[in-house]
Amino acid sequence: MGLAVGLLWLFTGFLQGAHGQGVYAPPTVRIMHSGETCNVEEERYSERVYTIREGETLELQCLVTGHPRPQVRWTKTAGGASERQADSSLNDTLRIAAISRQQGGRYYCKADNGLGSPAIRSIRVDVYYLDDPLITVHQSVGEAKEQFYFERTVFLRCIANSNPPVRYSWRRGREVLSQGSDTGVEIYEPFFTQGETKILKLKNLRPQDYAEYTCVASVRNVCDIAEKSTRFNLSNKTDDGGMYSCVAFNSVGNPARKSINVLVRGLRKGRFWITPDPYHNDDNIQIGREVKISCQVEATPPEELQFSWLKNGRPLRSSERMVITHTETEASPGTTNLDIIDLKFTDFGTYTCVASLSNGGIPEISIDVNISSTT
Repeated sequence: MGLAVGLLWLFTGFLQGAHGQGVYAPPTVRIMHSGETCNVEEERYSERVYTIREGETLELQCLVTGHPRPQVRWTKTAGGASERQADSSLNDTLRIAAISRQQGGRYYCKADNGLGSPAIRSIRVDVYYLDDPLITVHQSVGEAKEQFYFERTVFLRCIANSNPPVRYSWRRGREVLSQGSDTGVEIYEPFFTQGETKILKLKNLRPQDYAEYTCVASVRNVCDIAEKSTRFNLSNKTDDGGMYSCVAFNSVGNPARKSINVLVRGLRKGRFWITPDPYHNDDNIQIGREVKISCQVEATPPEELQFSWLKNGRPLRSSERMVITHTETEASPGTTNLDIIDLKFTDFGTYTCVASLSNGGIPEISIDVNISSTT
């Protein structure tokens, strides 16, 4: 009898100890969201995608179990798991007020109590935004001689930074413009831009083309992000530079006159041509040949004119196969040439000539030229 009582006492004490200390268990973790969100989706490998609008509050909670209680750490990497830690927090809840696009990425919740392997879960935060669109303008004016060809064409280029990718539409006045709606209008995306921009080409300007143009940028109202627009007024008015005179007179003596020459800084009449000219010689661009792209711009003052070249949006520097030359800075109009020696398939793409004034203050002119086997 005494032995049974003793065993019962030991068993009761064991249960009380187990109740006081708890059963040791490795950590588990899952991520919950409690802040503002547009959408939460499940992706492959059980990763969640949390979509939020820029400027809203991100709030993620790491729910953990385990005994002893696990220590929780939030970390963020800006890409692959091999990249160095970019941010960390030791709280169960991760809260970011007024989240920015740079704070998007993959966030990890790690729970560790020293038993077994740490428990880790991740969630990808996708920040949606839409910036105000910007219209840049350049003009091509050619002549009917040698490799030149007559053309008076204006290119309106619209670009806006966004996530998800932006959709563009154009209006002339209240008229919605689309490809094929007007024989004098062409709407296209340059090669390799992946929808980053939309160009409106007004071919051989007509009287009705001098109007107000609107570029509308939209992300299709995702996250309740409203569309944004910008306007540009195309006018055939000449600039206001020239000699101005002020004349003062009264009934006494001769009038007093003072004159001043007003120089309006600016860039005008951007144009390009290709040699050999595939537009008029029925001669397509061919592999192994030399191709020259020439870009010409009138600048005031001409000595401030400077050029740069891009290929598929990336800066291009002169090399043995890509030779870049410029005319003297005092010459007007200024011309830059890009000679592609021994054309290769990898040379196909969109080349951009960018003209600007060295002292700034004036919008630059950019001219896109597509080089391909069908150019």
